Amino acid sequence: MKRNVLFWLTFISGPFVLLSYVRGVNAVDDATVYWGNVSPSMQSFIIPWMFVAAIGYLLMWYQFFFSWSEEDVASLQWPGREIDGNGIKRLALLYAAFILPAMLWIDATRWHIEDPAGYKAIIVIILLSITGLAAVGFGVLGWSSRQRLSNGNRVVIGSVMLSIQCTFWDSIYWTLNFPW
Repeated sequence: MKRNVLFWLTFISGPFVLLSYVRGVNAVDDATVYWGNVSPSMQSFIIPWMFVAAIGYLLMWYQFFFSWSEEDVASLQWPGREIDGNGIKRLALLYAAFILPAMLWIDATRWHIEDPAGYKAIIVIILLSITGLAAVGFGVLGWSSRQRLSNGNRVVIGSVMLSIQCTFWDSIYWTLNFPW
C-alpha cells in the first residue's frame, strides 16, 4: 500500500466518524441519554478532552502524511523490531482499527438503548476498546521513531492526547458509568 492511498482513505473516512456522531445525536429525542450515569460536572470536564483528542489526531495525521516522507512512514516499526519497510501497512491497520469502530459505536449504543441486551452492550464495549487500543497503538508505533525521525515525538504526544479521550474517558470511564 502506498502512503497516498492511506492518506485518501483517512481523509475520506475520518469525517464519517463525525457524521456518525451527528446522526447518532439527531436520532434520539434527548442526546444526553448517551452519557448514561456520567454526571453533568464530569461531562463538562470530558467534553474539552474531545477537542484535545481531535488536535492529537490531527497532529499525528500531519506527521504521517505531510511532515514525513513515504520512506519515513514505511520505516515505522514496533519497538524492539527491525525496520522491514512495512510501516505503512502497520499504520493502515491502526487507522482501520481506529476509524471503523469509532464510526460504529454510537449507533451500536443507540441500538442497545432502544432494545437493551447483554450482547449489544458487549458489542459497544468491544468497539470502544478497539478504538482505545488503536489510539495507544499509534504512540507505540511512533515510539521507536521519536529519536530517529524528525519530530517523531509529535506522534507520541498526539497519541497521548487521543488516548486520554478514547482509551481512558471512552473505553474505561464511560463504559463503567453507562447503565448497561
